[in-house]
Amino acid sequence: MLKVGLIGKPNAGKSTLFSAITSIDVEIANYPFTTVKPNIGISFIKDACPETEIKAHCNPREGKCIEGVRYVPVEIIDVPGLIEGASEGKGMGNEFLDNIRDADLIINLFDSAENDDVTSQNNGSMHGVNLIKDEILKWMKNKIYKDWQKFSRKEDMDTEERIESKILKRVATFGLNEKDIFLIMNKDHFSSKLFEWSEDDIFRFCGDILTYVKPMFNVGNKADIVDNETVDKINEKINTHYFISAEYELIIEKAFTNGYIDKDSLDFSYTNKSGENQKKVLEKMKEDYKTKRISRFFDVLTDIINKLGYIIIYPVLDENKWTDKNGNILPDAFLLKDGDTALDLAYRIHTDIGKNFIRAVNCRTKRIVGKDYKLLNNDVIKIISNSR
Repeated sequence: MLKVGLIGKPNAGKSTLFSAITSIDVEIANYPFTTVKPNIGISFIKDACPETEIKAHCNPREGKCIEGVRYVPVEIIDVPGLIEGASEGKGMGNEFLDNIRDADLIINLFDSAENDDVTSQNNGSMHGVNLIKDEILKWMKNKIYKDWQKFSRKEDMDTEERIESKILKRVATFGLNEKDIFLIMNKDHFSSKLFEWSEDDIFRFCGDILTYVKPMFNVGNKADIVDNETVDKINEKINTHYFISAEYELIIEKAFTNGYIDKDSLDFSYTNKSGENQKKVLEKMKEDYKTKRISRFFDVLTDIINKLGYIIIYPVLDENKWTDKNGNILPDAFLLKDGDTALDLAYRIHTDIGKNFIRAVNCRTKRIVGKDYKLLNNDVIKIISNSR
């Protein structure tokens, strides 16, 4: 399952957002370090479900499907709030930073209403965004650069081993693999001699990790209490188009859970349980979503994952009915990367299925495809393997 790290300064609103998007009650309070250990929950991204093509309702094993919209689960890791100096052990220090090592991508939630001077380098939104990224970069750099000269001299003596394998010895702790390092080395320029790498080179390498391997996206919270002009100013300095309201997300989630509305999307209808007070609050929120530059978090997360090139694939056993062995229709929806193949899908289902791959079937065209078939978003695929 795709893992999303949710980070930010204390009081950025992470706990409120986490509770809203995972339906998990966590402590929410307006003081630093409300979260003292990582919260882990499940949220979703949305896409059109193939069930509409076969005119039958799917049976998701995980997630859900509402009116032809598939909600594909992703794991959310709510990392406790970071403060300046966390990379040196201040606050909760490395205990917090260690929690992002498994994340596939990082969302840096910042307070877009922190103050009016959004250009300030020492306070406000700009400072919040830069502080968090700098602390993570420093943490990575410190771990890699420790005893670097001794390490690099030894590794440079081995002229047979690939440089990606050498670097992996230092960065595997961040959840990287050789393929990730190969990507970075092709995107940026570094000396083939590790001893020639300076501290600045390693800091740049860490920046590449947050660009190409564990990309970080800045998302402004509390957009419900700032005007569009402020949003534009923040966007000009920080270059983000993502603004949300964790408070609104929580209100909608609670209204849906308590039965005041019939769905948790903005096209909801009121039930007979909703009173005038609930309707008044929710109608104002609806208007804000129309007139302000504010988005639902599910839409933001879906857009981010789409931009990163992830695709949704549906593996099935029966290519005609699109079911598994128990007759469940489209039970699974896997997130893979654009460029992944039928063989990658087989390994994703189970290692033995990948090792014993024979062929696959594109269930839409009924065409037999090989292990190198490049998967497309929303493909429905049958894997044939002699695995028992």
